[in-house]
Amino acid sequence: MLVLGLMSIANIIAQQLPKANVNLALNTRDIKIYTVVAPPEMFSNTTHVIELPHELVVVDGQFFAPYAEQVKMLTDSLKKPITRFYISHDHPDHYIGFGDAFPDVPVYALKETKEGIEKEGKSTLEQRQKQFGPIIAKSLNIPSHIQKPGEETIDGVKFVFEKSLHNEAEVSLIIKIPAAKVYIAQDIVYNKTHLFISGNTDGWKTALKKIENEKQYTIILPGHGNPANRSVITEDLKYLDFVNQALATSATKDEYKAKLLAAYPQFGGVHLIDIYLAYYLKKDWTNK
Repeated sequence: MLVLGLMSIANIIAQQLPKANVNLALNTRDIKIYTVVAPPEMFSNTTHVIELPHELVVVDGQFFAPYAEQVKMLTDSLKKPITRFYISHDHPDHYIGFGDAFPDVPVYALKETKEGIEKEGKSTLEQRQKQFGPIIAKSLNIPSHIQKPGEETIDGVKFVFEKSLHNEAEVSLIIKIPAAKVYIAQDIVYNKTHLFISGNTDGWKTALKKIENEKQYTIILPGHGNPANRSVITEDLKYLDFVNQALATSATKDEYKAKLLAAYPQFGGVHLIDIYLAYYLKKDWTNK
């Protein structure tokens, strides 16, 4: 299945790589947030560019280098320095894309994420270069700063940093901007994109329910898909429930995938299903 997914992506590249979309997720006097979203057929990865009065803060770095270059065009146009570039977790689709476009920015991550990228980043980059060729960056910008949970004021704006465990990733960074009612959830939230299932979903559902209880945050920024309102939380919880039901009642990978596609025909990121079924989701299928 993974081979088929890569062939489909290779065909897209051979024709012409589609452009990412740029969304203005927030526009206030002191803060603007631009969300760059890769096309659905290219996994819908997001990068969030937070424009403060005098500087820029960027969250996550894309998978494919051309989309990181689009982010660079955006940040250059804003004519403010990038003072912090955050990596939310150590899955490669959020950090291997930006090394060429942003070789010198200061990169921040949780301690566990920093250590994971230091250990696996170089070999992961080389593997993806072999799979996808020149649309993968040639270099990495590995986190050099450890972000600790807590509150910080950056350019006059309060940020809240939290560590979330056992959701889509084992460890992930949550960033909140209370004054703007913005919750940067990254891969805890997917919007109209198939969620990447690699095991038990209980921790993921717990993380989503935590956001559900923080009703003061009305703008939810996902790791895959466009900026969303709070309804995306309910949608993702229902999706995870459907996944668990489909896993319990499907004898084969093909049957399971067919159920997801029938229930969510409008969702992007279909290749993500192929990848996790081939490599990450372990189950005793009747017919493998």
